[in-house]
Amino acid sequence: MEQRLANCWRLTVNEKKFIESALLSDVRVDGRGPLDYRKLNIKFGKNDGSAEVQLGETRVMSYVSAQLVQPYRDRPNEGTLSIFTEFSPMADPSFEPGRPGESAVELGRIIDRGLRESRAIDTESLCILSAKLVWAIRVDIHILDNAG
Repeated sequence: MEQRLANCWRLTVNEKKFIESALLSDVRVDGRGPLDYRKLNIKFGKNDGSAEVQLGETRVMSYVSAQLVQPYRDRPNEGTLSIFTEFSPMADPSFEPGRPGESAVELGRIIDRGLRESRAIDTESLCILSAKLVWAIRVDIHILDNAG
């Protein structure tokens, strides 16, 4: 699967048949209907900037930290947002300690792109003093249980 993420997505004949039959049956693999959503639970941690999020059976722990830094020269009025993801050994069988796998890197890119394109984070509001001081926000996401 990691090679598919790195190159391009090509379905096998069995995968294609499975998806087609699932679409026709109006029931997802986990038993939900096509319009049913997963239960969402958010627990804020004891430490500032930490939270655990559970969406269905998928669980992640996240930590947000910030520091004041000099802005990039080409963006003197904007702070930065960086997303880092890592699967725990229980969440991803291809887990290797000390080095994020391709699936973790790809997930981080998807989250980063989603936040940037939606403009959910106004990076100009992270500016303290133009060309001198901005906030650099770092989000570390640890996937504890990966259920899709």
